[in-house]
Amino acid sequence: MMAIKNKWFPFVSQESQQGNDILLFCFHHAGGTAGTYRGWTLEESPVNICCVELPGKGTRRNEKFICDFQILLPQLAENIVHVSENRKICLFGHSMGAAMAFYTAYYIKKHWNKNTEKIIVAGRQAPNKENPLEFKTYMGNDALMDELTRYNATPKEVLENRELLDFILPALRQDYKLNESLNYHGEILDIPIIAHTGETDYEANEEIMKLWKHVTTNDFQIQKFKGSHFFVTELGESYKQQVIQDVLKESGDGDES
Repeated sequence: MMAIKNKWFPFVSQESQQGNDILLFCFHHAGGTAGTYRGWTLEESPVNICCVELPGKGTRRNEKFICDFQILLPQLAENIVHVSENRKICLFGHSMGAAMAFYTAYYIKKHWNKNTEKIIVAGRQAPNKENPLEFKTYMGNDALMDELTRYNATPKEVLENRELLDFILPALRQDYKLNESLNYHGEILDIPIIAHTGETDYEANEEIMKLWKHVTTNDFQIQKFKGSHFFVTELGESYKQQVIQDVLKESGDGDES
C-alpha cells in the first residue's frame, strides 16, 4: 500500500505490518488542527489514522481560511475518496468535528456513491439539535472568554495574557464561524453511529448524545468516558485505543441505548 501524501491529511499513522484496508479520518474541535491527533499516528495501527487539516489551519496556515463548510465540503470529500481508493472509510469527530464527520459521510454517499462504514462522534449534540449555551460570533470577546473558561481547556496564563489573546481570539472566531455554517437540512445517514460522551461534559451529556440515534436508520451505540468536554485528549492513549476498537468491531457488538 502506498503512503498517503495529501495536504488535507498531513499526519497519517504508520502501516501495520499485517496490512489493513480501513482509513479513519479524524476531525478536530473548534480551535484545533490536524495536530490535535498527531500523537495517534506515531505508532503502527491496525487502521490507517488520517488527521484532517483544513485550509488556513496548522500545516496549511498560509492558505486562506474558509468559514463556510458548504464550500469546504466538496473539496474535502473528493480528497477523502481519492486517497481511500478501494479501502473502507470511517470518520471520527470531536465537538465541531463530529458535525463535520456527519455531513462528510452524507456528502460522500450522495455525490460519490461511496459508503462510509461508520462514524464515531464525541462531545457534540446531534446535528438536528442546537446548543443554546454555545458562543455565537455576533457576541463580544467577553463571551468568547467565558466559553474558553467554561470548557476549562485554556491555561490560566493564556487567558491572562492580552497580547497572546489578541492573536488567538480572531482565529478562534473564524472556527466558530465555520461551526455556525454546519446547518441541518434533514440529512439522515444509513450507517452505524457510535456516540462518545464525557461524564462531566454537561453540554453534550449522555441524554444529549443519545439523540444522534435519530439521524441514522442503522445501528446506534453510546459509550461514556471519564472526563469533561475534552476527554478525547485528556484520556490520551487509552481513548485512542477505544476509538480503534470501535472502528474494528462489527456493528451491533456494543450496547445500544
